[in-house]
Amino acid sequence: MNDHLVGIQISKFRKAIGLTQEELGEAVGISGQAVSRWECGGAPDITLLPAIADTLGVTIDALFGRAGSERVDIEDAVGGWLCSFPKKERLDRLCRLIWSTVKYLPDDGLGLPEMGYLETCHPDTGDRLNRLMLSQLRTASGIMLDIHAEDLSFVTLWPEPKDGYAAWLAPKEEYRRLFDLLSKQGCLELLEYLHCRKRSYFIAEAAAKQLKMPCDTVEELLSSLEEQQIVRSMELELEDGEVTAYELAEPTAFIPFLYLAKCFMQTGMNYICVGNYDTPLLQKDQWGAQYSDRDLVQSGKNYIYFGNYDNSCLSDNVTGKTGLATETETESHPNKQQSD
Repeated sequence: MNDHLVGIQISKFRKAIGLTQEELGEAVGISGQAVSRWECGGAPDITLLPAIADTLGVTIDALFGRAGSERVDIEDAVGGWLCSFPKKERLDRLCRLIWSTVKYLPDDGLGLPEMGYLETCHPDTGDRLNRLMLSQLRTASGIMLDIHAEDLSFVTLWPEPKDGYAAWLAPKEEYRRLFDLLSKQGCLELLEYLHCRKRSYFIAEAAAKQLKMPCDTVEELLSSLEEQQIVRSMELELEDGEVTAYELAEPTAFIPFLYLAKCFMQTGMNYICVGNYDTPLLQKDQWGAQYSDRDLVQSGKNYIYFGNYDNSCLSDNVTGKTGLATETETESHPNKQQSD
C-alpha cells in the first residue's frame, strides 16, 4: 500500500468537506493524532479503510488515487457521512457541510477567502449594538443567507424561480394584515407563550392567566391569529356548554421568521457579501398580480411533519415575561451537543 499517497488523499478529501482531524478520527473510532500521522506519511489500518471512505464520501479506490474512482452517489455519500455522527449533531453537521461548499457558488471570477466557523455570531463592534455576523451571497442563480458560528448557525438557500421571486410572494395586503397583527399589544407575547408550551389545545382563559392579560384581549388576538392560519380552533362540549379551544397550527416557522426579520433589520455588519447586486431582486409590477382572483392564505394542509413537537421551540424560562427573550436569556450554544 502506498502509505504516503493514502495520507495525501485522506487530507484532501477531509479538507474538501470541512472536517478536522479530530472529527474524522472520532467518526472512525481513533484519535485525531492518528489521523495526523496518516497525513504526514503514515498508514491507517486496512480494516479502517471502509469507515474512512464512507465518512469522507468517497470510494476506497479514491483513497489510493485511482483515476475516476472518486465518483460516488453524492446523496448516499452525504447520508452515510451524516449517519456517522450522533443524531443530535447531524443537522449542525449538514449546516457546516453546506457552508464548506459555498466557495463553489460565486460566479466565475469571484473568489472567496477560506473561512471556517466563527467562534461567535456577535462580534464586538464597540457600539453595543446587538448585530449578527451575517453572510450574504448572491449569484446569477439565486441567494444564500447564513450565519456560521459556534453559538448560532443556520443556512438558507433560495434558488431563483423561473418566473422570479416576486411571482411567489403573497399580495402586499396579506403582509400588511400580518404585520399589523404582530404589532398589536400582547401578540408577540402570546406567540412566545404558544411556542414555550407543549403543542396541544388550550382555552383563551388559560393563556390569559399565564400572560396576565385581559381574557378579551387574548380572545381577540387568537381570533386574528386564526384568520391568518397561525392557530386553529375546535369546539369542545363541556358539562355547562361549549368552549372554544385553540392549537398552534405551524410549530416551526416562528423561529426562522424572527431570525430572518432580525437579519433584515440590521445593516453594516456583513461578514461577507459577494455577488452582482446591480440587477434588482424583484421584477417590477409582478408582486401579487397572480393572486388577484383567488385567496392567498396558506392553510398548511400540505405540510408533512416529522419529529416530536411536544418540546417547545423557545426556552421555558421566558414564559410569561413582558417581551420576547433577549439573546442572552435564550442562548443555548446549539453546537455543543451530547452523543446519543
